[in-house]
Amino acid sequence: MNLPRAFAATVRAVLADRGLLLLFVFAVPIYSFYYPLAYQTQAVRQIPIEIVDLDGSGVSRRLAFDLSAAPDVDIVGQAETVAAATDRLAAGLSAGIVVIPVGFDRDLQRGSPTAITVFGAGGYPVQYKAVVSAVAPVVGALGARVSGRRLAREGAPALVLAQLAQAGPAMVERSLFNLTGGYGSYVVSAVGILIVHQVLLMACAALAGTWVEQRRGPIFDAPPRCLPGALAGSALGLALFALIALLYMIGFAFWFQDFPRAANMAGALVFAPLMALTVAALGLALGAWFAVRERALQFMLATSVPFLFLTGTIFPREAIPAPVLALGWLLPTTPGINGFVKLDQMGASLGEVAPECLHLLALLVLYSVVAVWIWKRRRG
Repeated sequence: MNLPRAFAATVRAVLADRGLLLLFVFAVPIYSFYYPLAYQTQAVRQIPIEIVDLDGSGVSRRLAFDLSAAPDVDIVGQAETVAAATDRLAAGLSAGIVVIPVGFDRDLQRGSPTAITVFGAGGYPVQYKAVVSAVAPVVGALGARVSGRRLAREGAPALVLAQLAQAGPAMVERSLFNLTGGYGSYVVSAVGILIVHQVLLMACAALAGTWVEQRRGPIFDAPPRCLPGALAGSALGLALFALIALLYMIGFAFWFQDFPRAANMAGALVFAPLMALTVAALGLALGAWFAVRERALQFMLATSVPFLFLTGTIFPREAIPAPVLALGWLLPTTPGINGFVKLDQMGASLGEVAPECLHLLALLVLYSVVAVWIWKRRRG
């Protein structure tokens, strides 16, 4: 059986397998609507913060009290020094630090410039945004009250006092990619690609495992000299469904759910087939290795969360042990998710994702060699 016949036979096998047709065709659209529902509020609550009160005045204590009533943050302690609070931030015991400077009360009473410093963990941008958004209005409201009392003592007109009471905090924020600063915009763009990867890899491996169990299918029907062509045709047939799912996710689902996009669709049209072929090649190798249809499903269901964390998108790479991080380089999700986030959310050029393209190409070659070796052994 040559490549075109293996391709056609694989597509027919997918469409004829009612059990796997749900994974190949319907699972990704269902997930694309179901999964983002949990993140529609685009908000987080009760972010742990620590206060460093270097002023020790009544006004600074009032600021700490007002912050404790903010719904987005939860004060977990007060440190004596910035260094001590920074150590706890680095240890993950808090997600933000609010530093009240020396002379804060005095400067407010005099009308002199003063500032509250807010630190956050840069590896968790949504939490940092929540901390800043919670602190800024509380500081602004306190400053307006103190300034209002000072101006009232100085005999300022009532109109000026009213305008001061309505004034908000002086904060200007510019988001480049996560325009809403929401958790959904941060995580779904990565998880959406993981969903496609896991669902299609599971389906490809299960179909290949079925062929091994029943000792039939386009790969078994090919004579030994045509095995590479049959494998290539089957990989192309499986990659077709993976490609459709990827294009659906980045071309429709992200748009429909209104997640941030600066889409380089031309680059994605080059990157997506490479990702789809890599997933198909890995699926053929895993299916032949497991040799049982259900075992592929069990394995893939247990790997979704580790695969996502190993990409370094959700969890900072710097916090992942080097041996574990090296394991992530053997997975298509590592270059695949990072490449699609750059192309679809950040508008990167194809040249800027060249490392991810080369990474996927290397994995494609590796998986193809492994698949040929395993299928030769399975065919006997």
